[in-house]
Amino acid sequence: MRCTAALLLAVFASALSAAEPTVVVEVGRAGHAELERLKSADGVVWSAEFGNELLLGVMPESLDDWLARDRVRAGPARLARGEIVVRDHVCTLHDPEPALAVVGGYEILRKPPMLARATRGPHVPGEPLPADGIVARAAYNLAQPIARANADPEIAALAGRIDADRWFATVVDLASFDRNSFSAGLGPAHDHVLARFATSGLAISSHTFVLNGQTACTPPQPQITLGNPIGFKTGRTAPGEWVVVGAHYDSRNTGRCDTTNPQPGANDNASGCAGVIELARVFSTVDTERSIVFVCFAGEEQGLVGSRRYVEGLQQSGDIARVRYMINLDMLGYAVDDTLAARIETTPAFSAELTRFAAAAATYAPELSPILSSQTQAYSDHWYFLAAGVPGAFTWENGAAIYPHYHRATDLPVNLTRGRELARGILRMDIAILAAEAGLIPRLFGDGFEN
Repeated sequence: MRCTAALLLAVFASALSAAEPTVVVEVGRAGHAELERLKSADGVVWSAEFGNELLLGVMPESLDDWLARDRVRAGPARLARGEIVVRDHVCTLHDPEPALAVVGGYEILRKPPMLARATRGPHVPGEPLPADGIVARAAYNLAQPIARANADPEIAALAGRIDADRWFATVVDLASFDRNSFSAGLGPAHDHVLARFATSGLAISSHTFVLNGQTACTPPQPQITLGNPIGFKTGRTAPGEWVVVGAHYDSRNTGRCDTTNPQPGANDNASGCAGVIELARVFSTVDTERSIVFVCFAGEEQGLVGSRRYVEGLQQSGDIARVRYMINLDMLGYAVDDTLAARIETTPAFSAELTRFAAAAATYAPELSPILSSQTQAYSDHWYFLAAGVPGAFTWENGAAIYPHYHRATDLPVNLTRGRELARGILRMDIAILAAEAGLIPRLFGDGFEN
């Protein structure tokens, strides 16, 4: 054991001696040519792309020149490319190691290269830097720029129905409940969501499951039965085919299973569940070919339990074959600036979905700055759908690491900076994909979309 530890220390020391000083460059709307010019500029040893920010390892003699430029800040003092491990902030639930830096909404860890390469797998927090160095790419920086297309009038009218003030009012309502999965307030919040679905004329039900507090919590909590409230909109011509729109409605603060302190969870994730409710309202009077399942999950903060049990139930019944697509909403309410960076994530198997969402944003929500990644980590409710082979994506703000009130009692509606603007854009983008997947049935008479 001592020899192994000594070897690791030696490897780490060797890597550190070969590391370079780093800078972080803002590149959200740089364009592909400028991005590539920066990555190959004199003095650059290596690069790593994190959507709206570019991490560069630079030669020591060029550091002062880089730091004197606009939109450039200092990165970690010294770092080698092979040491980089990328972690979404939500991974801190499983990994207490502090981040070395936050770049483009992602957390950067340093590990010896042999350990960095080993940090891959569903139970290991973080991922090694991809071989091409691209963790996420801003849509503005794609080699083939995505231009705004001619909008479909019916989809544009649907997108225009998104009411950001109504969404925010729903966030305020949900944030009034203490929604830890073990709190007494979760049951009333469940009923509140169901009532909102019913008001939109959806068929309502609840998918129940057991959450084991003995394994999910420290100190242990009793085993409890929870519900995922569901609103079902029946399709006209292919009702047996489903599109799922989901988000979790439970919340937490620092304690994973705290039932004592306030945990309003305005951004995480009243914002996402309110988004599902808003989409249900918009589609409530629209005819679609396929059915749409609007669902808010419980037990997400204890390990995606509600969505996992829901997918397992679909697999056991055979109904997973009905599910054509899944869109997940989690944390829609905070943007650091007016560029409104919004991340779209999926897995490599469904990477083609990223350009679909970027095109939808360009056409129906041009105020957004989409950031695209096929390196999604398994920490929100899209995961088990995608793992089951269901195409889909996770749409949210640019990472949990940018939100200063994440998992705190201060996660209140008042702290959702630019929340209305960001949520409106994300929901308009999602409407275009949802309309395509559910299949809008054109209205032959009247202009009901205009009202």
